[in-house]
Amino acid sequence: MHTSHIGILCHNICILAIPKVHTGLSNIITRSKQI
Repeated sequence: MHTSHIGILCHNICILAIPKVHTGLSNIITRSKQI
């Protein structure tokens, strides 16, 4: 039970974190293009 619960938590963290990282990288790319 504990391992599956940790897996679900990691899965939720990945789902939440990946879009934030993607938007952060896109913001850095747009800033570098402006400079």
